[in-house]
Amino acid sequence: MMIENVYRASHTSHVLGHQRTTFDGKKLLTLWTLLCGGVVVLLWGFFSFPRKFGASRVVRNKTCDDETNICTNSWLKINQNCFFLFQHKNAWLSAQENCQRYEANLAKFTTKTELETLMSHVQALRSSFWIGLNRRNLRTYWVWTDESVYNNLKKVQDHGDCAFMHKNGIDSTNCDDLRDYICSKVGQCP
Repeated sequence: MMIENVYRASHTSHVLGHQRTTFDGKKLLTLWTLLCGGVVVLLWGFFSFPRKFGASRVVRNKTCDDETNICTNSWLKINQNCFFLFQHKNAWLSAQENCQRYEANLAKFTTKTELETLMSHVQALRSSFWIGLNRRNLRTYWVWTDESVYNNLKKVQDHGDCAFMHKNGIDSTNCDDLRDYICSKVGQCP
């Protein structure tokens, strides 16, 4: 009987010790989760909060030259601008809306270097790509999506109100046609 009581007492203390370890483990897991969650919230606040509420960080006001501008996420850098050729057919307006999701617009090129580099990529891909030139809203002249007037680096063939680039140059067609598209945006300072 005495041996049986000693066995029960040791077995009970072992079970209680196991419960205490489990309980301490739950406390530790809860504390660790709260700590990690707090770090995530702080990081989100540091990196996202200024953009969402219009505040600017010092880095955004910094100016840099063409050589130090960077393009992220596989965008092609030409001069100070970043370009991305999307091989996903859309109407002109839908393509522009998709570019805006990347804080960009349909492609705008202002130098011969940009035009020639984009032309070589378009030729290699053997497709035609919407660019930001248009004559929508009853215009008689070509403008970019930012409303600036086209400098006529290359003649636009006159067949419609929205322009696209292909292996032979720049043409235009109905804005509802489906084509791949090129987005562009200004490179960022590192």
